[in-house]
Amino acid sequence: MDQMAGVSTAEAALFARAAAGQIPINGSLELTPLCNMNCDMCYVRLDREHMEAQGRLRKAEEWLEIARQMKDAGVLFLLLTGGEPLTYPDFRKLYLALRKMGMILTVNTNGTLLTEELAEFFGKYKPRRINITLYGADDTAYRRLCHYPGGFERTISAVRALRRHGVDVRLGASMTKMNSADLSAFFKIARELGVPLNVDTYMLPAVREREKAFCGETRLSPKEAAALRVMAMREEEGPENFEIVRSRILAEVDRARANPVPAKPRPMGCLAGKCSFTINWQGNIRPCVILSTPSVSVFEHGFEKAWRSMSESIGRVLLNGTCTACPLRSLCHTCAASAELEAGAADQIPEYMCQYTHETERLLREEGKHDR
Repeated sequence: MDQMAGVSTAEAALFARAAAGQIPINGSLELTPLCNMNCDMCYVRLDREHMEAQGRLRKAEEWLEIARQMKDAGVLFLLLTGGEPLTYPDFRKLYLALRKMGMILTVNTNGTLLTEELAEFFGKYKPRRINITLYGADDTAYRRLCHYPGGFERTISAVRALRRHGVDVRLGASMTKMNSADLSAFFKIARELGVPLNVDTYMLPAVREREKAFCGETRLSPKEAAALRVMAMREEEGPENFEIVRSRILAEVDRARANPVPAKPRPMGCLAGKCSFTINWQGNIRPCVILSTPSVSVFEHGFEKAWRSMSESIGRVLLNGTCTACPLRSLCHTCAASAELEAGAADQIPEYMCQYTHETERLLREEGKHDR
């Protein structure tokens, strides 16, 4: 789930100011690539054998030394993620020490390992938020998609336990072929639990599926994903607000068509590498969890030097000129990371994203015809 989802206006302004000064205020630690689930569409998870062939988990003391350097450099917001971060052996020790440093902590988890006792722990030592991903509206998707029977009930129990202990929870839903029929049910579940829901209909290609054609992947086809995107917008906004949002989106597209800009490569427009970063389980700092380069070892060079090196390099990453000049740019999710995973390089055009975005526009315009 996007760490920036749900940020306040004040936080967004703080991030923008930090980005202008290249100050690393917002980061994430990928504590482990291991996970108790084995989702078909995952682009992070490794089993223990493959992990050990590439490195080892860092000890809590090692992460805390880097965290002290991060604090000195200006880091305030920190996301703990994985894999499944709750499988990390010294999670509580690390969490408490980071919290004591003054870090504002968020945790990404699948929720299945979050017991009543752990919910009580988070209630006593509250994070900024816990993000939990739903993979289905019942156990079917958890069995078929995540290969983890019983996962649904464990996840729902975790949300309820956290709520009882006063912990802020946000649900995410990752839409695939195996759970696409659950979209409305996801919103119903979120309403019943009293928590916000973020639906992601665009899924990056999983490592194990990256060479497959769209039809052979676990994720939805571009047209299917676009249809669910529009459905999710309608569910989230309600009929009246949906029409306002739909009209605003299409008006922005129309303005862009009426005022074309030159097609030339441009720098990344997000905060990755400007004030935001991730450090993977091996200790390499990167602009975000998806971009594999630039990548610098914080354990070898120290945080400050590694941040400066990575941050300077990100300025040389350019997006494709055709994409940056496209009138659908405001509707498109493409970025350097998605272009790299979809097309092989940050400056290439991701075919999947193009189809997904054009179909989204077509469906939004069709919605207007139906309402007349």
